[in-house]
Amino acid sequence: MEKEAFIMQLRQMIDIKEKISELLTTIQFCPGNSLLEALIHGMGLDAKKHAEIFMGLLDRAQGINQAIEEDYKDSVLETVDKVLELEWNISNQLKNVVDRVVDEKTKKVMTTVLGDVQRHEITLKYLKDFVESMTEEEENVVDKIWKYSIKFDE
Repeated sequence: MEKEAFIMQLRQMIDIKEKISELLTTIQFCPGNSLLEALIHGMGLDAKKHAEIFMGLLDRAQGINQAIEEDYKDSVLETVDKVLELEWNISNQLKNVVDRVVDEKTKKVMTTVLGDVQRHEITLKYLKDFVESMTEEEENVVDKIWKYSIKFDE
C-alpha cells in the first residue's frame, strides 16, 4: 500500500469511527438502566479513542508529530507507571470478585472489564517503550523514512 492510499484509508476509518462514537454516546438507548447505558456509552468512547489513534497515525504519516521534550517525557512515564500500578490493583480485585460471582450476566460484564484492564496493561507497557524512544533524533529519522521510502504490502 502506498503512503497516500494509507493516508486515505486512515481518513475513511476516522470518519467511520467518529460516526459510531456519535451514535453511541449521544443517544440514550436504555434510560433507567445504568449498566446498559454504560456498556453502550463505553463502546462509543472506544470508537472515539480509535478515531483519535487513527488521527495520531495520520499525523505521523504526514510528518506533523513532533518529538517529546524530555520534561514531558519524564512526566508521561511517571504517570504511566502510576496507572500501571492502579490497573494492577483493579485487575487483582476483579479476578477475585469474578471467581466468586454466581450471576452469569454480571460475571460476563466483569470478565469483559477484566479483559480491558489486561489489554490496558499491555498497551501501557508498549506506550512506555514508545515514549522512551521518541527522541527528536529518532522522529527526524522516522519523518525522513516516511517521506522517502516506506511502502506497505498490498
